[in-house]
Amino acid sequence: MKQTKIIGLVLFLSVIVILSGCTAPQKTQYNGSNQVKTLTEIPDNAKKLLGLDPMSNDTDGDGVDDLNDSTPTFADVPLQASTGPVGFRIQSILVENNYDEAAKQAAPDHLELVLQSTTGKDIGNLTVYYIITDAKINKTESYIKPLKGFVLKANEIRTIHFDAGQKPDHFRANPNSIYYTTKDELNFTVTINADGYEAQTIQVKKDAGGAESPD
Repeated sequence: MKQTKIIGLVLFLSVIVILSGCTAPQKTQYNGSNQVKTLTEIPDNAKKLLGLDPMSNDTDGDGVDDLNDSTPTFADVPLQASTGPVGFRIQSILVENNYDEAAKQAAPDHLELVLQSTTGKDIGNLTVYYIITDAKINKTESYIKPLKGFVLKANEIRTIHFDAGQKPDHFRANPNSIYYTTKDELNFTVTINADGYEAQTIQVKKDAGGAESPD
């Protein structure tokens, strides 16, 4: 595993160097008469090829910026499951054939979760940890996503989405994830933590064919 991470890091940095060109933001350091340029962040033209989120410097959400992360789409430190009484459940999960209830029409494929409160108290500080596995190419991605500003009200049923993150209860997903770039069958495992409550987990399989957008 360690050797694989080292090889991955070498390839990762090689792509950045090749694609950085003159578009990469750089800081300049001086060493006597020699001028040394140091890359400070991954250039946008490299992020798509590397499968990274162009709107984030920490794609997997593990606290390590992408440039210094040997596995920037795999959270190296998995989220530790919260413990306590059951305060909510994941009622259902969708990763394909989504439907926009407000617009009354089909929606692009994305991760969608229906949460059901089972307590008389509001629940905040929820964090989602999800894993996507493509067994055909032996690739796994994992992401940690705090639900900032989200509160599950007492005895409430509420739906959250992971997509472009531009609407209420919608949170940003990596648009260059294998979810959107492969046509292989995918397996999803989603765990949701809430401080003081037992973590909840759900799994689902996405059929081969890739993420679809409505016509």
